[in-house]
Amino acid sequence: MKKITLAFLLACSLPVFADPIVGYVDTAGYEAKTPEATLKAIQDFFHQKFPEVKGDAFIDGSMNWSEGERQYDKFMTGRMHDDFDAPVGYPEVIAEGKKLWETPLPDGKKMADCFAHGGKGAANDYPKVDEKSGKVITFERALNDCRVAHGAKPLDYGDMKKGMGPLSDIARKLSDGMRIKMEIKTPAELAAFERGKAVFYGRTGKFEQACANCHIQHAGEVARSEELSPIIGQAAHFPVFRQDKKTDGLHLVTLQNRYKGCQKSTAADKPIKEGSDESNDLEYFHTYISNGLPLSSGIFRK
Repeated sequence: MKKITLAFLLACSLPVFADPIVGYVDTAGYEAKTPEATLKAIQDFFHQKFPEVKGDAFIDGSMNWSEGERQYDKFMTGRMHDDFDAPVGYPEVIAEGKKLWETPLPDGKKMADCFAHGGKGAANDYPKVDEKSGKVITFERALNDCRVAHGAKPLDYGDMKKGMGPLSDIARKLSDGMRIKMEIKTPAELAAFERGKAVFYGRTGKFEQACANCHIQHAGEVARSEELSPIIGQAAHFPVFRQDKKTDGLHLVTLQNRYKGCQKSTAADKPIKEGSDESNDLEYFHTYISNGLPLSSGIFRK
């Protein structure tokens, strides 16, 4: 498998950028005029580039090109479910998430009371657009709205230990196996999609990189020591547990926490924050591109 460095990414990707004022990448899906056409263009691109990867296999991301990574994922997943060998960090996050989900709120209600069927399948109703404000409402926003409505303080979206991270992981597990079913019909939904698309294809940072550079254009290649996964399937499997280099254990990463981390890696001047309008718009676009794939929360990813 071809390895690439950040310098190589910069050198080979800059010529494909279109109008520098618009700041888009001229690659699969960019020129498509509708959400349906954008999704088809990206799907066609990857079906042609990776004919061996079919259907639900896209949720395995870069493991499709790395047997070593797949075996390591299997090993770490086994450890996470071993009561005697669970990596440091994993049991603590799970316990905190269950506590936040199950402990009665100040007025006696529980988180499950805010959602139909006790929260089962609730995550698959998001992200969605509030027609009145035009803003994207994520599942994490809905979780915080529930807390506030019943007298509790909102949780920090960026807190992966005591805040929204653990609660999101536990709440999203109740939708595992359900398939993403987003539809974009209204002007407000279309506007949110286009805003998120602009973030995904837009350049940022001193290296002038876009999400599309790594996760469309160079998907399947290796940057430094990491295989680059395709955009299809990414939004279906967050939050994830990743290795914590400081403790040799695991730490939790939500989808929007990963957005911030990616932008930091590409030297963005102001990485987008969890819960921001820009991050929410990106999640809306990102999730649509994984339409039809099954959800899976709290898995291990290298």
